[in-house]
Amino acid sequence: MSLLKKKQPAASCSVGCVITKWIVAVLLFVAVVMAAIGIVQTHVVVDANGSFQAVQFGSSAGSLAIIAFSVALLGWVKQMTGCLGKCDVCSLK
Repeated sequence: MSLLKKKQPAASCSVGCVITKWIVAVLLFVAVVMAAIGIVQTHVVVDANGSFQAVQFGSSAGSLAIIAFSVALLGWVKQMTGCLGKCDVCSLK
């Protein structure tokens, strides 16, 4: 029964550390959204009127947009695990 009622240790992060972690997480999320917009802009072809024409794959800009999205998403996921889990910086004390 003691395994079910095991208390989690209290978070030892300071307020400044928590605020900094969440600010970085929000900025990384904005980078993910902007990279996703970049993917759409490089892969969707529109004509002069703004109507959809085709989807294009294989361009250098499109590939770089996908790489930027992947890197930003991985950074955001890692930051969110730091925000919601154990802090790597504060545990070094």
